[in-house]
Amino acid sequence: MALLDELGTYLDAQVASLTLGTNLFLGRLPDDPDTCVVLYEYGGDAPVNTMGSDAMPPVERPRIQIMTRATGYSSARTLSLECWTAIEAVLNESLSGTLYHRISANQSPFPLERDSQDRVLFAQNFRVLKTL
Repeated sequence: MALLDELGTYLDAQVASLTLGTNLFLGRLPDDPDTCVVLYEYGGDAPVNTMGSDAMPPVERPRIQIMTRATGYSSARTLSLECWTAIEAVLNESLSGTLYHRISANQSPFPLERDSQDRVLFAQNFRVLKTL
């Protein structure tokens, strides 16, 4: 399973107000609903090469961004904090058969902007360390 699929499934199970495909999205931010979360994957660090005969490096270090949107500032911030708490709890855990050694925040959730419909967007970035 792909990184966003695994983390989306995890957040769906951990954050009671989120449902994958309804208000939790992977790689795209739709116009509706007003209150939602989107996960993005972006460039991370080089993979870790270890000794052995495998053709692929066994440990990846991608990065993800979690963006929350809501009509009010405090609602967007609260949802960001719920996602942050859930994702920061991943430590030596298997998600959909992939071992996630650690997911750690680059910073606390921060207000990003207001969109064209005056909804508040918060963002937060994370470093991921996972086994292929």
